[in-house]
Amino acid sequence: MLQKLKLFKERHPFTALMLTAIAVRILVVVLVPGFGSNREVQHTTLFIGFLEKMKSIFSIEDASGQGLMFLSRALYATVSLFTVSMVYRICDLTSNKENAWLLALIPTFCIIMPSFGIIENASAFLGLPLLLYGANVVLRQEVLRQNNLSENVHRTSFLIAGLMLGFGISVWYESAFIVFCILMILCIRRNFKGALMTLIGVILSIAFVSLLLTILNVDPLKYIQL
Repeated sequence: MLQKLKLFKERHPFTALMLTAIAVRILVVVLVPGFGSNREVQHTTLFIGFLEKMKSIFSIEDASGQGLMFLSRALYATVSLFTVSMVYRICDLTSNKENAWLLALIPTFCIIMPSFGIIENASAFLGLPLLLYGANVVLRQEVLRQNNLSENVHRTSFLIAGLMLGFGISVWYESAFIVFCILMILCIRRNFKGALMTLIGVILSIAFVSLLLTILNVDPLKYIQL
């Protein structure tokens, strides 16, 4: 049995990693009531606010609040799976599959939050996957660029990366410094076109979110607790 599991892991490392992460999260969602309930979640946050809204819309009765907290833990666990995926993919690009597997085990078994200790609120928790996805796209395109593939593909991909990074900033304002560093690295590597397309994507997504909040008459500094 163990030999079969080892063979499956060697043949399908990413699938094995994600199945492990899913199993861990199912256990903690069911057995650990405090999962996803740090000091910030005790107040009105994006997750709790969203769930409360859904409960009122569908007239769900839950006097004890246990069902609401269970759904909140499930949402946190689902979002954290994306973070595990991005950590593996980024490490795979910068090293190899074996090292990527080992490093991705950290967020896989970090049942508090897949954050290496830096996630303290809902905005950071939601912004991190967006930033990781954008960084993954930029890194992948830099690898492809070194192989002299079509620049048109790179420009489109850098634009998509910029959109994700911009949405990350819109959700988690403090991450602007991370995005600035990514743009600086692209310039240092003399990929000015990639940096420009990424910057355009960042500006477009931030402008879209700002316009949407303006239409909804929501203060952008208060629409999510930081």
